[in-house]
Amino acid sequence: MEAILQQYNNTMPSREVLMALADKFSESPERKGKITVQMKQVWNWFQNRRYAIRAKSSKVLGKLDVSPMSRDDSAAARNVPQGPQQIAAPIHAPSVPGSGKGVPENAIHEFEAKSGRDGAWYDVANFLAHRNLETGNPEVLVRFAGFGPEEDEWVNVRKHVRQRSLPCESSECVAVLPGDLILCFQEGKEQALYFDAHVLDAQRRRHDVRGCRCRFLVRYVHDQSEEIVPLRKVCRRPETDYRLQQLHAVNEAISAERKSMEHFMVSSTSGEMMQNQQNAEAAHVPPTFHVAASLPTQATTPELRTEISTVVSAGNSNAPVSSTVVTSVPATVAAPGGSVSAVPKGN
Repeated sequence: MEAILQQYNNTMPSREVLMALADKFSESPERKGKITVQMKQVWNWFQNRRYAIRAKSSKVLGKLDVSPMSRDDSAAARNVPQGPQQIAAPIHAPSVPGSGKGVPENAIHEFEAKSGRDGAWYDVANFLAHRNLETGNPEVLVRFAGFGPEEDEWVNVRKHVRQRSLPCESSECVAVLPGDLILCFQEGKEQALYFDAHVLDAQRRRHDVRGCRCRFLVRYVHDQSEEIVPLRKVCRRPETDYRLQQLHAVNEAISAERKSMEHFMVSSTSGEMMQNQQNAEAAHVPPTFHVAASLPTQATTPELRTEISTVVSAGNSNAPVSSTVVTSVPATVAAPGGSVSAVPKGN
């Protein structure tokens, strides 16, 4: 099937090819007489692969623009399925003729609708007509992408028409959180279709060369069954785009702060290097002396030593004798004119 998709240049194969593949799978030894593979299942596989490839190529052009339509168109599209007057005009996407030709690669499907036949969700190729019921619920006649007029259905606008879910890239697993409503690919024995499901838990794993290895515990809305699925089976709702926008804004802020810090460090290092260079240049400049007045000459006298012994008698012959030895240090005074005089010692 991968080879067929490449052969058709990532476009949907013709209806005849899809039916031939479904018959081939139904006639395989393990399914023959037990399981009949429907053409819708084969179509769903091709559609899922095409969207995954398209989302990856869209990421190259814009990190957050995983939807094939612009943000302005996306905001306007959210208000479209609110009343019959807004969806009366068909979307500018080529309808699928009954001859079974594939949808062109440049076809843009902005909406998906829930089929009343199997409860699964399919991309809408065109809105053909609309009507108002007595109950007040508007309905539209939709042409599902990849199917002919015999598969056209009237669906409730408010309940069963919405903006198309988005396949997740490996880096977008952070936008899938417990409690989210997602569109999940359920593979059963008799069918493999896209159904609504709620995320019960998310097991985060380290990514490798194969991409995202996270696992999600989901509960399908239509049958309340639970299953652990990889990210490749999950299509998130467009309402979660703001999470990726916030994450992208945080990453940009961190990157800008990191660049600012690197610039500051480079500037500081350059300033320190310039200051050190200036200090080094200043150290090599010979000192300059400025003499304001002549200094008086000083001379030292020979060292004088004087030993004085004093015996003091207080009138008592038995009084102790106190002896004091005083050693004077040389003292010199610079007198005007350069003469030296000794400082007199006290008695």
